[in-house]
Amino acid sequence: MKIVSQSLADQVYELVKSEILKGNIKGGEKIREDSLATQFGVSRTPIREALTRLAEYGLITIAPRCHAAVVKIDKRAADDIASLRVELEQYAVRHITAEGFMSVLNQISRYAADCQYALSVGERAKAFELDSLFHITLIAATGNEALMDVYNRLDGKIQLLRIDQDLKEDRLSEYISQHAQMIQYIKNGNIEAACDLIAEHITHSQLKG
Repeated sequence: MKIVSQSLADQVYELVKSEILKGNIKGGEKIREDSLATQFGVSRTPIREALTRLAEYGLITIAPRCHAAVVKIDKRAADDIASLRVELEQYAVRHITAEGFMSVLNQISRYAADCQYALSVGERAKAFELDSLFHITLIAATGNEALMDVYNRLDGKIQLLRIDQDLKEDRLSEYISQHAQMIQYIKNGNIEAACDLIAEHITHSQLKG
């Protein structure tokens, strides 16, 4: 398949990112420049640019003069990421103003509904993408650019964790349905309940089994 685009690097970036987030390229699996160049019918320059962006996003690591590989997250790193994510999202909820929340209410409500629908029709990768957009938008509602920057840098690894957890459909559906309850808590000003739900939502403390 050849790519026809003014930005070849953008196309390669999106396609490889999609394959990783669908779980088609597994954690620890190597990604070679020459193979991608052949597959997409492009030179190595846009391939290198795309891989650099994927590394900055946190999905891959690049070994000098060697190859790239999808990040493989061990249990300790997974626990660290989850703990940090809980802290960031609880901080966000405690610092969102009523006006800030209302400005994104329609958008995050749509993400919550679309996420649930995507899962119900078997589009697991799409559900994960919408899940990510829900949380990113919630963070953005604070208007805190530093917080947004930190969270965006973490998002790639959060995406990998969603795949690695490989929750069963019924458990994942229960997890995703918590978005609506989270919205309701924040809308009603029940911030501590929202923070408790965020911790459960991220760590799956009540969904394991």
